[in-house]
Amino acid sequence: MRQFPSLVCSKILAFNYRALAFAPLLLLILSACQGLKTRTDVAAPKKPSDIRGADGRVLAPLPGAPPLPTATPEPGSEGADALARPTPPPAVEGSDTFLSKELPKVGVILGPGGLKTFAHVGVLREFARARVPIHAIAGLEWGSLMAAFYAEKGLANDVDWKAFRMKESDLSTGGVLRGGRVRSMNDFDSYLSIAFPAASAGKDKVPFGCPTLVKRDRLQFLSKGSTKDIVSRCLPFPPLLAGNGDNMAAADAVEESAQWLRSQGANLIILVNVLGAGEPLSDGKVEDQYGTSVLWTEIRRRLMKVRAPVVNWIVSVNTVGKAVDEFGARRANVELGAKAAADLTTKLTKQYGF
Repeated sequence: MRQFPSLVCSKILAFNYRALAFAPLLLLILSACQGLKTRTDVAAPKKPSDIRGADGRVLAPLPGAPPLPTATPEPGSEGADALARPTPPPAVEGSDTFLSKELPKVGVILGPGGLKTFAHVGVLREFARARVPIHAIAGLEWGSLMAAFYAEKGLANDVDWKAFRMKESDLSTGGVLRGGRVRSMNDFDSYLSIAFPAASAGKDKVPFGCPTLVKRDRLQFLSKGSTKDIVSRCLPFPPLLAGNGDNMAAADAVEESAQWLRSQGANLIILVNVLGAGEPLSDGKVEDQYGTSVLWTEIRRRLMKVRAPVVNWIVSVNTVGKAVDEFGARRANVELGAKAAADLTTKLTKQYGF
C-alpha cells in the first residue's frame, strides 16, 4: 500500500499527453507527485549544500559522533602499557599524606658491636618484612660484615645464611681469645674467602661502603674494589680481630658514613645501634682487657650522642647482657634486632607509605 501513490504517479507520467482535454487535471496530479520521495531518494545521503532551512539557507552539518575508544595495543607494545594513562590529579597544596610525596631513598648505617652485630640480621629481616627498601648501606666495624652480606643481593635471608656459616673456630681455638691474644685477620681469611668469592667482586646489588683507619690516624672510606678486601680493612677491632698492620675499623665514623650514603642519593639515613648498656666484654675479661673495655664504652657513648641532622632515625637494640665477644648469643641478638626494628618500620610505613 505504501508504494501505491508512487505507482500511480509513474503511470500517469507515462500517459499520452495528446489528451489535452485532461491537461488541467494532469498538472494538478504532477504537482502532487513532486512532493513524494522514492526509496532511492530516502537512502541517498544529502550533501551539506543540499540541507536547507525553512528560509532556504544552507545549514551547517551536525558534528559526527566521536570514535569509540579502543583497548587494542599498538604494534610492538604490550598490554596496558600501550593504552593512554590517566593524568593523575594535581597534588593539593599543604597535603601531608604520603600519596602526595615521593618515597625517600633509605640509607642504613649498621653500627659496630662485635658479635652483637648479629642483631643487624634481625633488623634487616624486619625491614624486608615491612617492605622498606634500602637504597645504600654502610657498616662500622663488624657492622661492615653484615652490610657487605646484604649489599651482594639485597636480601636479609642471605645475610642470615652467610653470617651463621661462621664457626667459633673461625675466630679462636678454645674460646674467642686464644691465649689472651687477639685473632689475626690472616686467621679469619678462610671464612672471608668463602663468604666473598672473587667471582662476585664488583657485582653488588646495593651500594656498600665502610670506613677504616689507615695507620690508626687517617680515616678513609672504602666503597670500590673487592668486597673481601674492603671488609678485611674495615673489620679488625679488639677484642675479636687484630688489624693487618695498616688498617683498623673506624668504629665511630657515623658522620662520614652518613655523608657517603647521601653522596649515593640516600636522603633518609637510619643508624642501627646494637651496643646497648652493660659491660661490653664477657665475664672475666673486663679486668684482663681493661683498655678494650674502656674503648668500647667510649664508642657506645659517642654513638648515643648522634642526633639529627647527621641521621634521621636511630634503631636502638637492647643487647644488655650480651657481650661483643659472646659467640653463643648470636641467635638471641637476631631476635632482639627484629624486635627493636619493628617499632621503626611501623612508623616509616605510616609516614612514608612504604
